[in-house]
Amino acid sequence: MTTSTPYRNPADMPAGVEPSSLFSNYTNAKNAKMAKWAPPLMAASLLLVAGTLTAGWAKSIWDIEQLDRPKVSTDLAVAPPPPPPPPPPKGGAKPHETIITPKKIKVKDLVQPVKIEKQEVTKEEDKGDPNGEVGGVEGGVAGGVVGGDLNGVMGAPPPPPPPPPPPPQAPSNVAPQMLEGSRIAGLREIHPDEVTQTEISRSGKTQLVGTFKLCLTIGGEIGSVTMMKSTGFPKYDGKIQSTIRGEWRYKPYAVNGKVVPVCTAVTFVYKIQ
Repeated sequence: MTTSTPYRNPADMPAGVEPSSLFSNYTNAKNAKMAKWAPPLMAASLLLVAGTLTAGWAKSIWDIEQLDRPKVSTDLAVAPPPPPPPPPPKGGAKPHETIITPKKIKVKDLVQPVKIEKQEVTKEEDKGDPNGEVGGVEGGVAGGVVGGDLNGVMGAPPPPPPPPPPPPQAPSNVAPQMLEGSRIAGLREIHPDEVTQTEISRSGKTQLVGTFKLCLTIGGEIGSVTMMKSTGFPKYDGKIQSTIRGEWRYKPYAVNGKVVPVCTAVTFVYKIQ
């Protein structure tokens, strides 16, 4: 068996043998020219693949799935004819139409017309007015006096009722200073109770302000007390209103010598020392 030994030295190679390199095959393949029929074949293959893909894509878009036609059945329901009318009762006569034939009158004898005399109309006797009185005269008036004059005048009608009293006068608004001089009872300063004072101290406030509308009647009495601005503490507001109603009194307020109802606004300021 003969084995080939690689030639390390090119001088040792026999004559006529060319030295070969490690990449000689790669170099030969790289420098080799492509056959003339290869490019058309590759182009035809690419076109065939592209055409197949395009046809499949177009078919998936334009292909419409045909649905089955709905099965519809139409049934006509016809009502049965109405039953015939019942027969007439036994022994009864069959209904028949009544035909009315005008009766011809034959004139047999000619009669001379008779003159109709004018009948007299009897007048009923006037029995008088059912609302009249015995001894009255014709032409009298119901409610008259027996023996009175036909040209007389009935009694005068009753006087009309008196007119309703005028509505009460609306109160006038006056300044608090003008009404303060008319107060004759009640203290001007109204303080809260001890419980409310404790609540005010805990709240941290140093001053409370409340405004109330006060209205007086003609006699100087308290007509109404309305809260216009709260102090912020309902118990203090209630004490102010109850004190005004129960303790405050005023003299009647007069304008131009005439006593009138008035209203004013009273403001309370409570300061914590």
